[in-house]
Amino acid sequence: MTDIRSRYRALFGSGESTERIVFFSDAVFAIAMTLLVLDIKVPEVDGGNLGRELLDLAPEYLAYALSFIIIALNWMAHHRKFGVITGYTTNLVRLNFVLLLLVAFVPFPTALLSEYGSEASSVILYASVLGVIGLVQTSMWIYAHHAGLLDASVDEGVYRYVRGTGLVNPAVFALSILVALFIGPVAGTYSWLLIIPASLLADRIFTRK
Repeated sequence: MTDIRSRYRALFGSGESTERIVFFSDAVFAIAMTLLVLDIKVPEVDGGNLGRELLDLAPEYLAYALSFIIIALNWMAHHRKFGVITGYTTNLVRLNFVLLLLVAFVPFPTALLSEYGSEASSVILYASVLGVIGLVQTSMWIYAHHAGLLDASVDEGVYRYVRGTGLVNPAVFALSILVALFIGPVAGTYSWLLIIPASLLADRIFTRK
């Protein structure tokens, strides 16, 4: 029985081609980005108030744009990682499915944020989901490194650079949860802007290292 399990794991537990993982992941990212727009409903108006109704949809526009950009950035990070990940294991596939589970869920907290942006719970849920996505991305990178799945061209410096900069978004989103709880949800939302200077600072720090 043990011999059968070991042969099974040897046959199906790992491999060299990541094409199917990448293609399936691309499809999930694309669907999640497309579903975001469904939260923006066409307003029902009487007379000539359409312009005002469209302006009132500003929170929906902003939530859509924010989530679209974040998913796009995560797709780019995923694309780059799998450009140098030369194989897979069962654990890597599982981590990738956790990532896709969270990415596919993004439209829901986005809808909550656009509708209840002044509520701390909606800001906290949104920040939690996006922060965990960043953590899973970094976990995949760390796992691939320790499992020997990275291309030989990825030296220790590049590995540490990707690992360090990948923790910026989760750190800012974690901070925003505290801000939303103790200061207010609006302040928590604005604290997401810290991602820009924090990313620039992390880039300088880990480039020097």
